[in-house]
Amino acid sequence: MSAKQRLNELLDQHYAEAWKAKEEGHPVGWASSNFPQEFLEAMGLTVCYPENHSTSLSAKHESMKMIEKTEKLGYSNDICGYARVNLGYLENGICESLNMPLPDFVVCTNNICTEMIKWFENIAAKRGIPMIVYDIPYNTEYEVSQSRLDYMKEQIPMLIHSLEQISGKSWDEKRFEEVMAISNQCGRQWRRASRYFEAKPSPMNGFEMFNYMALMVCARGRKETVEAIKMLADELEERYEKGETTFKGEPRHRIMMEGIACWPYLQHNYQTLKGQGCNLCGTVYTETWGRVYNNLDEMLKSYSVVLDNTNLERSCDRRVELAKRAQCDGVVMHLNRSCKAWDGILFEMERRIRQETGLPTIMYDGDQSDPRCYAMQQYETRVEGLREIMDEKSPKEGRHTDE
Repeated sequence: MSAKQRLNELLDQHYAEAWKAKEEGHPVGWASSNFPQEFLEAMGLTVCYPENHSTSLSAKHESMKMIEKTEKLGYSNDICGYARVNLGYLENGICESLNMPLPDFVVCTNNICTEMIKWFENIAAKRGIPMIVYDIPYNTEYEVSQSRLDYMKEQIPMLIHSLEQISGKSWDEKRFEEVMAISNQCGRQWRRASRYFEAKPSPMNGFEMFNYMALMVCARGRKETVEAIKMLADELEERYEKGETTFKGEPRHRIMMEGIACWPYLQHNYQTLKGQGCNLCGTVYTETWGRVYNNLDEMLKSYSVVLDNTNLERSCDRRVELAKRAQCDGVVMHLNRSCKAWDGILFEMERRIRQETGLPTIMYDGDQSDPRCYAMQQYETRVEGLREIMDEKSPKEGRHTDE
């Protein structure tokens, strides 16, 4: 069995377990992707992730049906595409490609964006169910301050108490430590896989990494996830040592991609880059799931420094470091209509990346879920222009990178 087959099997299992729990009368929750999953796993709670679900519907070209439903309810098309897909699904309770049980409780954080809280408040109000918010403040400083860490730690007793009430179980500190250890193993294997993805030559078509993110979101505290990600890293290691790759085009240039994936047009993104001889070899979007820590304080800090919760300086340094480490030749940036928190600093981040790395960059319009925001011709023209610039900068007419 390949890592990809195991991934699909585990994702099917994830949703099957949720439906089984629902049928048996156990509470099923919805959680935001960067909620400290270790607490939920330690309590044995069954949760699904609306962002994962919205991503899947968007990639399978079913998002527009849900978005239209949401907008007819009066929601603005300026709010997050994931939210509009999910709120449409909440109204319908069913879709064609992938169903998940409706929630009996919701848990969320604001380390992604403040809109997340309003989105989940709407779910809780619509369903008449409990809502738990774990507040992770934005980092205006480069590092997580002690005051912010103390604030996050002070919320834990109330968080545990709320989870105990929902689950009907008592807190088990030993189980919590076991889950943290498993999550760390998962993070290490993900980092290992990411380093091979960034290697030169790259043993994979970089868009494949997006597929494995879903498992890192919903089940990173489980042993079977560790095994699946290790399988991926082993496969990449073997290909790298043999000089093989799953990239089907001519590997002329290495690209760093910035921003959330444009899921409705991900295939077009890939095919266009491939046609220009460009392989995706680096993105902070996937890299962020390599969460490794040694204790509770470090775990909380890892949830505090997710992509949209860090200041401009740290955000830029992270991209510059990745571009250099992955030896990229250019940067493709997604101006994502949905993600205001990310895009608010994107133009300045582009300027600084170009200034500090000397790499050419392009930016294209799109959305993580709403297909109306993307123009194929614009993307194709800008990628072609980027390739021409990279060709001019390459000592061997753009053929130096992966040979």
